[in-house]
Amino acid sequence: MEIPTGGFLRQWRKNLQLTQSDLAELCGLTQSVIAKVETGVVDPRASTLRKILGALKREESPEKNHTVGDIMVKEITTLVQSDTVQASIDKMVRGGISHLPVMNADGSVVGLVSESSLLSQLGARQMRVDEVMRVDFTLVDVDESIGEARRLLHDREILLVCEKGELVGLVSKIDMIRALRRNETQD
Repeated sequence: MEIPTGGFLRQWRKNLQLTQSDLAELCGLTQSVIAKVETGVVDPRASTLRKILGALKREESPEKNHTVGDIMVKEITTLVQSDTVQASIDKMVRGGISHLPVMNADGSVVGLVSESSLLSQLGARQMRVDEVMRVDFTLVDVDESIGEARRLLHDREILLVCEKGELVGLVSKIDMIRALRRNETQD
């Protein structure tokens, strides 16, 4: 991938009829950072460039999915460490859910209970979920690109989506497939 120059970014922004302040607000940066990137005064970090490019792409094609925040499931059912395997089973069956994030007392994700982790523990329904949960879960930022999420889902069942350290959603393989289908019909 070729890294865009500041001049290219400036022209793209102007073509979209955005001011530097508009773009700054869209990508969570300051106007002065946008100005410095566009004039080449600073060599932006990859994360800064990703924010700018993401904002420009969203403005250019607002009807398309660009980040995991665009496709994530926002209604999340969670467990706490002291919940039982039986409570996990009940929540999964009632909600038609295949994965349940496990939270600690501070509200941080500490594990993940999946259908497969429960199937191996059906004889121990009163066991606590922190004894059966998986700790090899993957957290991604709400602004992670669809492409990177698709790459991550090759060898993971689900991605837990966070914003400013707080769990805000989930993206599974079927969510990704639905997003690909929606984008296909929009072209």
